[in-house]
Amino acid sequence: MKRLISILFAAFPMLVMAQGSVSVTVDSVGQLSKKIDDKTKFQITELKISGPLNGADVKLLQQIVNRSKASEKKGECLVTSVDLSGAVYTEGKDAKASDKLPSGLFSGAKGLVKAVLPSDITNISKSCFDGCVALQALSIPSSVKEIENQAFQGCESLTAISIPSNVTAIGNEAFENCKALTSFEVPSSVKSLGNEVFNGCKALQSVNIIGSIDKIGDRTFKDCENLTAVTLPASIKSIGAGAFSKCKSLSSLILPDNTDEIGNGAFQDCENLKEIQMASVSELKSNAFEGCKSLKTVAFNKLSKLGSDAFKDCVSLTKASLPGDLKDINEEAFAGCTNLEEITLPSTVKTIGSNAFKGCKSLAKFDIPAAVTKIGSHAFEDCTALKEAIIPSMVKSLGSSAYEGCTSLDSVAINGFIEELETDVFRDCRSLRSISIPTSVTKIGTRAFQECSALREVSLPLALKTIGDDAFEKCISLQSVTIPVGVTTIGDDAFLECTSLSSVELPTALKKIGGSAFSKCPSLQTVKCKSPAAPEISGSTFKGSPCIIFVPKGCSGLYRAHKDWKKINNIREQ
Repeated sequence: MKRLISILFAAFPMLVMAQGSVSVTVDSVGQLSKKIDDKTKFQITELKISGPLNGADVKLLQQIVNRSKASEKKGECLVTSVDLSGAVYTEGKDAKASDKLPSGLFSGAKGLVKAVLPSDITNISKSCFDGCVALQALSIPSSVKEIENQAFQGCESLTAISIPSNVTAIGNEAFENCKALTSFEVPSSVKSLGNEVFNGCKALQSVNIIGSIDKIGDRTFKDCENLTAVTLPASIKSIGAGAFSKCKSLSSLILPDNTDEIGNGAFQDCENLKEIQMASVSELKSNAFEGCKSLKTVAFNKLSKLGSDAFKDCVSLTKASLPGDLKDINEEAFAGCTNLEEITLPSTVKTIGSNAFKGCKSLAKFDIPAAVTKIGSHAFEDCTALKEAIIPSMVKSLGSSAYEGCTSLDSVAINGFIEELETDVFRDCRSLRSISIPTSVTKIGTRAFQECSALREVSLPLALKTIGDDAFEKCISLQSVTIPVGVTTIGDDAFLECTSLSSVELPTALKKIGGSAFSKCPSLQTVKCKSPAAPEISGSTFKGSPCIIFVPKGCSGLYRAHKDWKKINNIREQ
């Protein structure tokens, strides 16, 4: 009988383990392995440990808890609950009690649903619950002062968590990809909120930040696609890069009066953001509001920096006011703002960058500040409603395709000291009737006025030396042209298919006329060549144009002696 009782008592711990719930108390460090049988340690679902634990104990605890799968054939299961409320973590040979948990304590414990932590700890360690995809319930002890980096990263089932009033810092990626988390309050004690804290929290709807933090870190709320309400404290001075990127449900936001800086891509692709109050901001970095398709108006009081792509593709934006001491409108700042009708720039602006207003199809008027010295390539390309361009006297550079495709552009006055009209600069400006080209221009670039179909006349400056390929191709309303005395080269197709062109005067200095330069000009009657030496031409230079070529008296023989000029029958002396 005594033997039977002994067998039953010996078997009792095994029966408890078989049921999955185990409670263990250790009196000294390094004893946990003696309390949990090695054969049944993977059959535990609920585990409670009390007493001091050292590194070896923690390693065993992690072996039991931090597993991603279990073998049913072996009767194994994953731990769903851990209670360490009575445990004390120790460090060093003298087993001194520590108030900090070891890093990655329960990292990867995919079966863990509930956890109770020691009551006197001061931190939630780095990656403590990282990847605990089933974790639903956790009470953070009131003694905790810091939640470290990645502490709850990837806790996909965590719907809510309360942050104690003693917490002063929340680390980088602390709650990243907690996809079920719906609301969060940052208490007044918090002074530091790291980068990417809530990145990818797709169910997060509201956040109330009471703590006196001075920055919303980089990508803090990135991809929080259901976030609709954010309350920011008055202490906020800057919004970090990508802080609210792809918050697709955010429709409005009030930035505190102290907010001075908005980082790169801070609100990029917030496609439902209609309104944001940010008058105090002085520095707006690249891509800050790119792709905010619902944003209607923006206004600043003291803007000093505007980054590239800042408002790119804000297709609902109708009005922008940018007072301050802004010097540069950077590349693609307003590109693709198809409904932009009105923009106010300060007098301090000196450069308008490449593609700055490309595709602003509703912009009918644009006053270029007098201090502007450079207009970049494609700056106003496809601004199809723009009717007038007055380029100030300080402008030294007008980039390629600057006004290409401005199909409503009626008149252009270039007052600046510009040496070259670059490639495609006014290409396809179909309504352009007149243009004032400054005397400083020495070169008209390739396709500079191609398909300016309404251009009737153009006065070319005396300093001009080169007319590029296709420069005036298909200017079908152009009636006459006098090439200035200093021009030495007329490029290929320069006046191709200028169907109304009736007369051309070529200068003495001319050395080369490119292939098809005056080809297919059916109205061309007279071409006066002032050079006694025949300029170089090709067989197609005047092809399809019924013109008479007038050359200086006594020079017809020189022209007819040239291999390509001799093919032209209508050469006469003046």
